[in-house]
Amino acid sequence: MNTISFITANFVARELGYEITEGWHQGNNATNDYFRSIDTFPKRFDALLKEIKQMGFQTIDLWISHLHWAWVTKEHTKIANSLISKHRFQVASMVGNFGSTRLEFEAACQVANAMEVRLLTGFVPFMKINRDEAVAILREYSLEFAHMNQREESADQLLRRIGFDNHDIVGLAIDTAWYQVMGEQIFNAFEELAPNLKLVQLKDVTSMEGNTTCVYEKGVVPIRQCVEKLQEIRFNGSLTVEHHPFDRNPSDECQQNLELLKSWTSLQQQRNRQQ
Repeated sequence: MNTISFITANFVARELGYEITEGWHQGNNATNDYFRSIDTFPKRFDALLKEIKQMGFQTIDLWISHLHWAWVTKEHTKIANSLISKHRFQVASMVGNFGSTRLEFEAACQVANAMEVRLLTGFVPFMKINRDEAVAILREYSLEFAHMNQREESADQLLRRIGFDNHDIVGLAIDTAWYQVMGEQIFNAFEELAPNLKLVQLKDVTSMEGNTTCVYEKGVVPIRQCVEKLQEIRFNGSLTVEHHPFDRNPSDECQQNLELLKSWTSLQQQRNRQQ
């Protein structure tokens, strides 16, 4: 049975009052600034988790801007762990950009260890510079890494991106908005990538040209068919609800997505039992 999680990056616009005018980096910077101070971190991180809990989620993917390796201290991670335990959350992965130098990458790995998180999801620019060294560091810290697709046009391009060895450590996290590039071929790609797939971010978008996210079944991505295909290939990793509008609080809509996803997975499990 798949774990359903909430990526905290859905709140990219939260600290700007849901008025992002300059793009993702504006929300990213505001989030880092908001959570950085240890004096205010406990109250602010607790409020963040409460808001997610109210939607009905029990698992999160923790966006690094809420606990960034560049500024985090032992006190930050101690408080974060305590609050995550208090709200009875599980952390499926840490998500973001994990540094372009060895020192930065190791700092990110140390935070993951402190948070008892095993999976890093997103991008490691350092891995492009020295893949072997990056893999060795991941093994040293008992971590796995899932590269997130961007504009790759095929499953083969993605496999070349992560390399052809050490797949117990290095794999893939698929963002279903890849449908904008792949179209119906995304379903074949799921099958081809299945042995390397560690996490799937379920994201719908309003058009084939843009990146504006929306409620499931309101956009162009066939999310339900994606879920059915993932269950057909017996993917048992985490399914992440991703929806991060710049102009409004996504909580109610993410809750709708959660309920839809629960109903789809439950129905598919019933069908599987009947077969």
